[in-house]
Amino acid sequence: MINAFKAGLLVAVAGSALVWASDVSAQANVTPPPGGFYMADGSRTADYDAALTSWREDAQFSVDYSKAYLGLEHAYALGLTGKGLTVGVNDAGVYMDHPLFGGAGKIKGLNTVVSDDYGNDGRINPRRRWEGHGTHVAGTIGGARIEGEAMFGNAFGANIYSATTNFAAGDFLWYRDVFINGDIVSTAQTNIVDLAATGEVRIINNSWGSGNSLPYNASEAVVRQAFGPRSNYGDFYKPVLDNDVLVVFSAGNGYGAHAGIDAAAPMFDPRLRSNWLSVANYTSDLTPSASTSFCGQTATWCVAGPGHEIVSSVPGYDFSLNAIAAIYRPADYRPLYTATSVAALQTASVNRFLGELNAYLTNKRAAAAAGRPFDEAAARRRVAEEAVAITLISGGRLGDPNGFTAQLAGLLTSTNNMALLTPDFSSDVLTQANALLMQRLETLITYTGPGYEAYTGTSMAAPNISGFAALLMEHFPEYDTALIGDILVSSSLDLDTPGVDLKSGWGAPQMQVALQGPTALRDVRDVDVRVGTVDVWSNDIGDARDRYSAEVLASYPDDIGGIVKKGGGELILTGANDYSGVTRVEGGLLTVNGSLINSASTVAELGMLGGVGRLAGLTVEKGGVLAPGGSGNLFGTLTVADDAVFKAGSYLWIRSNVNGAAHSRLAVEGKTTLEGGEVIVKADQGNWNLRTRMNILQSAGGVTGTFTGAKSDLAFLTPMLTYSANTVHLTLARNDVTIASVGTTPNQKALGGALDVMTASAMTNPPAGRNTALEDAILDGSADNVRAALNSLTGEVHATLAGVASGDSRFIRDAMLTRGRNGTTEATDGRGVAVWASGVFGSGRQDNGELAGFRSEATGYLAGVEKTLNGRAHIGVAVGESQSEIRANRLRSTGEVKTQHIGVYGAATLGGFDFRLGGAWMDSRTRTDRSASLNRFNEQLTGRYDGEAWQAYGEVSWRKSVMASTVLEPYLNYTRVEYDADVVERGGDAALSGDVSQTSDLLTAGLRSETHLAGGNGRPALSAIGHLAWTEDLSGDGPVFNAAFSDGPVFRVEGADLNSGALQAGLGFNIEASKSTNIEVGYSGVFNDDYKDHRLTGRVSFRF
Repeated sequence: MINAFKAGLLVAVAGSALVWASDVSAQANVTPPPGGFYMADGSRTADYDAALTSWREDAQFSVDYSKAYLGLEHAYALGLTGKGLTVGVNDAGVYMDHPLFGGAGKIKGLNTVVSDDYGNDGRINPRRRWEGHGTHVAGTIGGARIEGEAMFGNAFGANIYSATTNFAAGDFLWYRDVFINGDIVSTAQTNIVDLAATGEVRIINNSWGSGNSLPYNASEAVVRQAFGPRSNYGDFYKPVLDNDVLVVFSAGNGYGAHAGIDAAAPMFDPRLRSNWLSVANYTSDLTPSASTSFCGQTATWCVAGPGHEIVSSVPGYDFSLNAIAAIYRPADYRPLYTATSVAALQTASVNRFLGELNAYLTNKRAAAAAGRPFDEAAARRRVAEEAVAITLISGGRLGDPNGFTAQLAGLLTSTNNMALLTPDFSSDVLTQANALLMQRLETLITYTGPGYEAYTGTSMAAPNISGFAALLMEHFPEYDTALIGDILVSSSLDLDTPGVDLKSGWGAPQMQVALQGPTALRDVRDVDVRVGTVDVWSNDIGDARDRYSAEVLASYPDDIGGIVKKGGGELILTGANDYSGVTRVEGGLLTVNGSLINSASTVAELGMLGGVGRLAGLTVEKGGVLAPGGSGNLFGTLTVADDAVFKAGSYLWIRSNVNGAAHSRLAVEGKTTLEGGEVIVKADQGNWNLRTRMNILQSAGGVTGTFTGAKSDLAFLTPMLTYSANTVHLTLARNDVTIASVGTTPNQKALGGALDVMTASAMTNPPAGRNTALEDAILDGSADNVRAALNSLTGEVHATLAGVASGDSRFIRDAMLTRGRNGTTEATDGRGVAVWASGVFGSGRQDNGELAGFRSEATGYLAGVEKTLNGRAHIGVAVGESQSEIRANRLRSTGEVKTQHIGVYGAATLGGFDFRLGGAWMDSRTRTDRSASLNRFNEQLTGRYDGEAWQAYGEVSWRKSVMASTVLEPYLNYTRVEYDADVVERGGDAALSGDVSQTSDLLTAGLRSETHLAGGNGRPALSAIGHLAWTEDLSGDGPVFNAAFSDGPVFRVEGADLNSGALQAGLGFNIEASKSTNIEVGYSGVFNDDYKDHRLTGRVSFRF
């Protein structure tokens, strides 16, 4: 039971939904993560305000004021949870069976030199199982978010690395072992070093410290005098620096005193200043909690965190004051039971125990003076029993079994007291008191498992800030601790005295501000942004010293900021930045879209500086690149307020739109000195042509010197520079590289030749009204991207479709030839009429080094009727329709041919030979879609046109029976096919027109076989039909597209000849269901070096 006296300190402010400086009315544009902002229920939304509201209204989020105080909803809406971070908790040990620490890898412990009878491996002292301090701290930092639990940690996705610092409170043996036996039972500072040395933690939270009586506004000299003798750290904390760890300390609970000695460590080792935070405790109304110590001389690394009545995880237990009162009657301990404040209770407890110690000394002296025996053992037991009684009564009043153990044990182990009592006495009393206390607690404490309580203190404020830092590190994973620290402290809402002051330091950190980068820098910071990442800092960034109050500035007058951009990614500055340290770009891209008012910029080797903002001064060193403009405005102007210098080996990168009407440029309000360097023109960073004229550099104070020249990857243009007193101009001239020369295939070269003519005629003064978009795009390209685009410009898809249409002629031809073979055998009375139908489905694939490959699908149906003239001849007619579709990715094209077929055929047997003749006419409707693309030129082109084809064939064969069931039929076939179409495309300057045609003279030699498998003699019969042949195209030509652009010459584009040099193979099965009905199914394929075609066919015929 917790009585009202203690409960007043432990009331949670559940249900409060506070909104601080990050109120929704002040939202900036926030880019959502992929999939949208995160709602508290796990869903996603495009509405940022809705996401924020969902978190603020979440019961676990609002269990107390801490998360709203820090604005953590802004991190959670972006999906930040601390995932991937491990936070060290250097505390009293953690109750690891609490569900907030469940799951593989969520928590682990550090093994120290402390013996097993104390807390170790990150766990609680086994004699003090009620200890909730470390569990509370760990839960605040990284307790998991679990439905049904009371709360979750600020960085609920982070892991915990717990190190046990055995606190003195509640443990009589601690004082015996430390002060009398000299044992190591507490490794507080060593744990920091050991956790850092693991290389696994980025943050180490320390919610502990030693008290002091210094006023918070004590001068630097006074603080150094007080703390200095105990602060000779040397290289003790070097692992913290080597592993770039952020160490967070609670300032202390000194009721207005100065922050503790450990929080002030950077005063005595300045290297630690960027890796240290000190945290005071402020309430929900942004005022100091009564118990807090203040920042004092730690102000420049100190913030005000939420630490008043913070709800978090603890080991649950019941501790009954009523049961204690039954053992220790109130009448016997009235001052302890009637105290009305913590201070009064402590005074009563200490006075009661001092009285017992003095009684022991008095009685011992009196016995000695009187020569009486003195029962030393009984006396010691009496003192131990009194220590336990006071501990339990005071603990029962406080609701904390620790009671005032520390104060009582401190009386026994102080140097002066032990001189009177003897170390042996104190050791014995502490040992007995511990044994009796453990015995009593077995009946007075009931452990109830995982629980939650509200604690108050800077011990609670510090982990709130540690969790905040973990979220920030997840958001900016490449940033070092120094920069994270600057972002964290400078995000703060100012409290107390304006500026960074001795009470609350920087103030209350605000996540919404921190996510947008720093607002002040305490030193020149490296900013590492990895390749592929774009970080945007939208805050105005100043020197930290400009934020300091007068008393803080006196100690830290040189805290000026600067940035050194590193890594291959991009950092964008959009604010009005007045920090006065250096700005240096050593890697990746720094984009200044705001201003650098007081900081001169230097672009070093491998660095790039761009944007449309304003710089103070500029130096571009060897290997550095200045690139005015940015992703939001490629053709913008970058302004330099003072002077600009381009060193030898530096680069100025210029981008342009069509004709240079808009282009990126550098405007210098001072003078410009050119000591060499080059101007870069890149094909994929602008639109270039012979009409490009641009002023790329304007300098009000004059231009001195020249660039060594200009270079580009433009294949067909050469940039040229001219100078005047205040400007540098860029123009372009045609070089002697032909477009045809960059082509690698005959079709590309033919296209390139036509484009050479077109670009030459366009030149600098094209005829009025002429569309030169295509010519401009070609001249705008590099050799590589022009070569890559030529396939999409050739129109090869039309030649390919002509080949496909010609190839589809075999659909009706094969069906008529099949009927030519079968028709003479299906009726022998000279009066038979037959009807038949067939269907086909197939797919093909063409791959050719010089021609773009394609994939095809084909379907079709046919029907026919025929008449047997006599037993040895018949004639017939066939009609049908087929459809073929192709996809040619290298051509960025798709196409479709729908063909209607009509044919006549006949067959006769003369002597031992069979003769077959036939012809067909085909009408095709063609549809094409292709994308012509090069740099920023992109046109979607469509073709809709008709084509015609005809074919005629003749075949002779000889049938020979082998064995009883098989017939072999060698044959020779000649077929002529002619196809022709007039192509018309629409869609832009790259549209083509012209005629496409193919003539094929196909000679085929092959062998067919038919084998009777079963049935016959009045029953259904089954036969297998095989087919193997070789085809050559005697004309030797594939399809040809004679193409032209609207303002260009004709050029020849060839397609694949799909039938020449091809092996044909097939296998089918014929079922003679009755004398009048035949069913046949089969497979046929065409195979040559570049083309494979597979088709499935089904046929049925009926005789009357």
